[in-house]
Amino acid sequence: MKEQFSYIGKSVKRADAVAKVTGKAKYSPDFIRQDMLVAKALFAKYPHAIIKNIDTSKAKALPGVAAVMTAADLPGRNSYGPMVMDKPVIAEKKVNYEGDPVAILAAVDEETALKALNLIDVEYEVLPTYDDPREAIKDDAYVIHPDTIYKEKGNLLATVGVDCGDIDEGFAKAEIIIENDYETPMVDHAYMEQDICIAEPDHQTGGIIITSANQAVFQGRRALAGVYGLPQSKVRCIAPLVGGGFGGKEDSTLDVSAVAGVLSIKTGKPVQFMLTREEVFRTTGKRHACYITHKLGAMKDGTIVAMDVKTYLNKGAYVSMGGAKSPQYGVTMRTAVYSGGTYRVPNMRARSYSVYTNCTYGNAFRGFGVPQINFAVESQIEELAKTIGMDSFEIRRKNMLRHGDKTITGAYMTEERGLGLGECLDVVQKEMGWDKPFDRGTGHIRRGRGIAAFKYGSGIPLFFEGGNAMLTLNTDGSLQIHFSCTEMGQGTTTVISQLAAEVLDMNIDDIEVFIGDTSTSPDSGPTVGSRTTVMVGNAVCDGARQLRERMLKVAGIMLNADPRDLDMEASKIFFKGGHKDMDEALDFADVIKKAYLTQVPLSAIGTWYPPQPGLAQPRGQGVTWHSYAFGVHGFEVEVDVETGELTLVKSTFACDVGKALNPMLVEGQMEGATGQSIGWAIMEEHVINNGHMENATMHDYLIPTSLDMPEHKSLIVEAANNLGPFGAKGVGEPGLIPGAPAIRNAVWDATGVKINSIPLTPMTLVKAIKGKKS
Repeated sequence: MKEQFSYIGKSVKRADAVAKVTGKAKYSPDFIRQDMLVAKALFAKYPHAIIKNIDTSKAKALPGVAAVMTAADLPGRNSYGPMVMDKPVIAEKKVNYEGDPVAILAAVDEETALKALNLIDVEYEVLPTYDDPREAIKDDAYVIHPDTIYKEKGNLLATVGVDCGDIDEGFAKAEIIIENDYETPMVDHAYMEQDICIAEPDHQTGGIIITSANQAVFQGRRALAGVYGLPQSKVRCIAPLVGGGFGGKEDSTLDVSAVAGVLSIKTGKPVQFMLTREEVFRTTGKRHACYITHKLGAMKDGTIVAMDVKTYLNKGAYVSMGGAKSPQYGVTMRTAVYSGGTYRVPNMRARSYSVYTNCTYGNAFRGFGVPQINFAVESQIEELAKTIGMDSFEIRRKNMLRHGDKTITGAYMTEERGLGLGECLDVVQKEMGWDKPFDRGTGHIRRGRGIAAFKYGSGIPLFFEGGNAMLTLNTDGSLQIHFSCTEMGQGTTTVISQLAAEVLDMNIDDIEVFIGDTSTSPDSGPTVGSRTTVMVGNAVCDGARQLRERMLKVAGIMLNADPRDLDMEASKIFFKGGHKDMDEALDFADVIKKAYLTQVPLSAIGTWYPPQPGLAQPRGQGVTWHSYAFGVHGFEVEVDVETGELTLVKSTFACDVGKALNPMLVEGQMEGATGQSIGWAIMEEHVINNGHMENATMHDYLIPTSLDMPEHKSLIVEAANNLGPFGAKGVGEPGLIPGAPAIRNAVWDATGVKINSIPLTPMTLVKAIKGKKS
């Protein structure tokens, strides 16, 4: 590997920056045309009910209505999903949450479509409704899905367990036992771009073209082809720039694409279907609400000896990413696998239960289950520190995973994959001035500090994990890169260009990246799990190396030299030890032209697959991720103990990213994730009452603004992953994980009040503080 890089580690400006800041960048809504029909869905009146009768005759008779469809009118399979096909396009006999469509239609304009919706008559028989998985899992609970194959029994979808050591022996040895219950809320992705799909007949192939804000175009094609009654080869899925996803647009895009697609097939015309903001809130997936019991056993010196953890996930009405049969355990699996946090736990028993309710389905959301369980783990670690009088940093250093240690699933940690937690602890402690005197405030304003740590694997631990990319050189010296991942603000196209430019030693301005199209790209996997930079980045490097070797061979012929004696720099090829400006140096474009004329392929498919993951049940042992990002977040807070007002004063976040390929983009991800973690910690929560969402507007559902952000410092730590491109690990999701427990621990430090549920709203704080005083 080169000691000096031209592009790696440099804050190269974003490839899409100018288009975005000038408003010229195109998102899915920008492709709406006047000739398109407008689709609407009639969603369920009740969150759980039998459909007794439905009459669409009046809607069909309304002038301007092109089609009205019920389940009987569908062209193909009435089910879809990102992992298992269990969500109906249109509910046929029963509705299971208020986001189930009972009828869909297309009309010449939105006004006509809305009038038609009001003309559809539906008769229901209301059934028992469950908001809480702890109630739904009871033996006498009404079974929401009596006939599905995707469950264990009753309303229990899946159980994932992890066992290591001897749990009874561990707790018998423990000198200190700490046991608490924790709750984390259902929250919304709150992405800026509403869910939309434009579906058009493809008259050339007899298929259909789907343009939507999709985080996984190939996954979407696989899920939807059967719905349309078409082979996958006749379904083209395109994802333009996406206005935020955070995991939500793995699912919600399927919801709108299923409706728009079948209406387009029915009418033979282009159809656009965009959810209103209220419909996005009520009908699309959310972060799973979790109820966690965490029992920790330790010695008096702070050494952890055992953990026993139970987690109940509010799955909602459908599987989505909540877990089903092995290996598709999704979020359920992650809450179990991360139950020990980033610590050595010799004796572990973890059980995670994914339970059907009549809420909107729980799906992927930045961190994918890890934020919920990490909230419990880091709260427990803090309580252990306070119980034995040990410093918050020292308790974590004492128990953190090191080289040669095993995770609770039996995977060995190695320095070669990057273990930067210790350095993260060091730099945060120094930046916060932890060892210096701290003003704790007087009167009704109290100040406190808290920290939390985390680990997070790069990628998705499924057997098909890996990346593919196609690279093509043009005879003018430029390069085109095609892969199917999505650009949704994270800067993927820029980083991929940097990797290819570095490997090929060419000018980055001569590289163009094309993404998100099943007809022009190989399957690169979904844009989830902090996987794109590592999986696709490695694939692009592989393809670039293939092209580099070919071009050096051609240059060797042109220079009558051994290719091993040649080098490349700034789109020039020359003898090693020489310089790109020497007389015999060849222009890269001239070498490519020679390759073209001498039948040397100018295209290459790059691939990369990590070591095969696997998690064996029932003990849950196996290697799940090839490497982990680590990090520590620290907060300083002020609490008004009379009003409960919480002010975040300072935020200090260190993250081990392996190698910061583009520090500016890395910091952007760290800052954005910090903002999202603040929302989850102190204000965001969907309130569900008997299956109905009570805060389904931006007026009632609060998200943080710039005014809620504290003074923030991002600290990049680089402990290289030898399997990542130039040492990189994923960074998009990890930043959200430690914020909430760090804030919770800081509030405890400020007030002396231990609160084990979030969000930490003023009402919650006042109630807890008054409860302590009484």
